[in-house]
Amino acid sequence: MYRRQIEPSHDLPHACQRFLDDVRVWAYEAIDRYADEPATDVHDQGTYTTGWEPLLRAGADERILRFLQQARDRMRDHYTRTQQWRHGYWRMQEAHHGTEHYELFLGALQRILPDDRETARQLDDAAEHMGNWSTGAPDWFDWGRRRFHSLFFGADGLRQEPGMALNSPDHLRCLNICLLAASNPETETVKKRYIELATVYAGEWADAILAGDALPIALTPDGILYEFSDDDKALYYSFMGEAPDLQAEVDRAENLLGSDAINTFLRLWRESGEPRFRLAAERLLEPLAAQLDDADAGAAADAVRAYRRWTGDGRYDKAVLEAVARLDPFDITEVTLDTEFKRPARRASGVGKRSDAPRWLEDGRERRHNPITLAVAAEIEGDSALQARAVDLARTYFLLARAAFPDGRDHGCSARSVSAIARGHGRENHAGMTTAVLGPALALQLEADADAHRDYRG
Repeated sequence: MYRRQIEPSHDLPHACQRFLDDVRVWAYEAIDRYADEPATDVHDQGTYTTGWEPLLRAGADERILRFLQQARDRMRDHYTRTQQWRHGYWRMQEAHHGTEHYELFLGALQRILPDDRETARQLDDAAEHMGNWSTGAPDWFDWGRRRFHSLFFGADGLRQEPGMALNSPDHLRCLNICLLAASNPETETVKKRYIELATVYAGEWADAILAGDALPIALTPDGILYEFSDDDKALYYSFMGEAPDLQAEVDRAENLLGSDAINTFLRLWRESGEPRFRLAAERLLEPLAAQLDDADAGAAADAVRAYRRWTGDGRYDKAVLEAVARLDPFDITEVTLDTEFKRPARRASGVGKRSDAPRWLEDGRERRHNPITLAVAAEIEGDSALQARAVDLARTYFLLARAAFPDGRDHGCSARSVSAIARGHGRENHAGMTTAVLGPALALQLEADADAHRDYRG
């Protein structure tokens, strides 16, 4: 058991500054640990650093940036030298884990340093395979059927045994890599082809989501899949052990959320103007928003925030505010992290669930508050006191994780790491205490400062 008193801040700037200072200490200590360490065979060994993104967006730190660039190139050289990569991508991997290094680590690095050509080159090296634009590997995508050929693919080819032709939500991660590569392309032609692939393939998923009363679990070469066969189920869970059982509607939506489908659809809605992408995002948000009173479901609140940001539409605001209205975040004095608590081997239904998730207590009782949900409610209401409280609570979670867990370099998906609390575990995917509480609070501060500056200048 690890316990910590919540330390109230004077105001939102004070809350943010204390949390930023703590994140910088973590980053510096991690650099001291790993600066001279060689890269390993772990496929997502860089993911833990993505929790530093809000710190680096708040202001450049040359020591951290040099470390990230060095780590990027050490991983590239190690994977290439050990023949795990060929032509810039894994020789063979499945769609979920094989994409993580590119979408998560390189994606965060590109957002921090958008003009870094080496990051852009490595993203392009992966993205060019997605739509068969590289002569260095067999084709991965069937443009006629608008499907990926296999769940497993790489620079050495495809796995084609029975069941491999299924397209799962994890294939959307391939599009996210293309969209990252399109942000800093070598030419306008390259940008257009990446966006075309993303629009074509995501359109298939959007149409499937809108096609019937039930949400799909996969696409087949010629249609939509609503129920796994026993063989297909065994194949999928052989590498997706933390996926839900996909019977409840919320779990089907959660499996798409885990591959960032809502942000992907809404970006493509903005890019293309096609209503189906926004409608698909809304269809997923219906069951997700119903989970907001679950203290584990911070990722659902973050999805509502994404919808508000992309569309300017507050249709889900009431659900957030109703979930928070039943709470009293200013009444909590202490948070406990129970690392000895054991969950069932099969993860529970819902959002934010993992079988390895620790247990959180508030004043000795089961937690009721999620800092992300509180932060989104504060943004909706323009409540700076609640925003500061959300940041203070998030900081408490973070500091408890620092006391109890490793950084996450050896397993980026795990729920028991500092990274999992900072940037979210593998089912939350960027909805963590630094990325979805501290980062948005800092962005609001910058907006407020800019508004004040404009008012001052008249």
